[in-house]
Amino acid sequence: MLDMNKVKGFLMAPAETFRASKGDSLGSAFRYYTILLVIWTILAAIVWLVMGYFAFQDIIIRIGNMGVFGSQVAEALTHFGAFVSTFQLFTVYVFFLLSLVGIFFSAFIWHIFALLFGAKKEFSQTIKTTMYASTPFFLLGWIPYIAAIGVIWYLVLLIIGLAEMQDMSMGEAAMAVVVPLLLLLIGAIIWGGVIYTLMMGILGIFT
Repeated sequence: MLDMNKVKGFLMAPAETFRASKGDSLGSAFRYYTILLVIWTILAAIVWLVMGYFAFQDIIIRIGNMGVFGSQVAEALTHFGAFVSTFQLFTVYVFFLLSLVGIFFSAFIWHIFALLFGAKKEFSQTIKTTMYASTPFFLLGWIPYIAAIGVIWYLVLLIIGLAEMQDMSMGEAAMAVVVPLLLLLIGAIIWGGVIYTLMMGILGIFT
């Protein structure tokens, strides 16, 4: 069962709760994470199905108002409602699987940078930190727009958790989280430049 005291602790008193969780087994942390992930998956599936249904119906109506050809296309699209719903369920399920396994990879990335900035404990402490820090995202991440708050809250808890679980200063823990995010942003910008210059080159051939 989900430890509600631990959930409340990570939300209301994260530093103290992380400090008290140092001795938790990796298995108990993974079970805690998995239960929250299952809850998020169920709620997200419901929200995505409802929103997807109304969005798809809106698209059909808009296309249907585009004349004779539009009405024919809209009529054809009505046969794909079940496909849209099942694809959304599949997407949520894939996210569930990736999150179930990917938490260890993301923890590995955080641990590399935590070591760079002064982490003193073993990898298992970073794994537990990453799992526990996911609490606000799984509680809020299924709500449209509000999910962004869950992501920010997750990063804040990650910093606090690394500081407590890895015996780092708050500044060192912040650097361990911010630096890889900045590197990811720089990589995305460079990749965008690659795509842009490629497209300009292709366009230049035909003009």
